[in-house]
Amino acid sequence: MGCHSSNGPGESKAANIGISLPGTGEAPRCPVYIDGKKDGGPWEGTYDELAAAFQALVDTYIAKKNYPRKKTG
Repeated sequence: MGCHSSNGPGESKAANIGISLPGTGEAPRCPVYIDGKKDGGPWEGTYDELAAAFQALVDTYIAKKNYPRKKTG
């Protein structure tokens, strides 16, 4: 959603799911927000681990909210 060091957390709070990614040179940790509320402490790990964890969170959120799948083709 935004840069960790500036306005990312504020932008993330306004989203269904928001992640405030680290800026250049910052440690790979990021706060995550779900429906405007912080989801625990900041997530930490490698960039690949954070990406996989966030993708799993999005998949779970979509299934829980029962959003319809977009038809392709």
